[in-house]
Amino acid sequence: MNEQEQLMDNLLNVDLEIIDVVRELQQGNWESDSHKKQVGDLLQIRDEMVQKLMAATGTNTQCDCGHDHHHE
Repeated sequence: MNEQEQLMDNLLNVDLEIIDVVRELQQGNWESDSHKKQVGDLLQIRDEMVQKLMAATGTNTQCDCGHDHHHE
């Protein structure tokens, strides 16, 4: 499994975990602060993984630092 496939696999696992936690939140009438924090943390992890995946595929040539990271 190459790096890109590993990132996609990890991304899928995080997505499934987010879904599970959101379901638990829904069943608890959206009142669990710990579950809300967990969803926020998982979404941040997911965003970071997406950025890594985009960088690995070469479709993202800029990061937040404003420099061009495109290598030909």
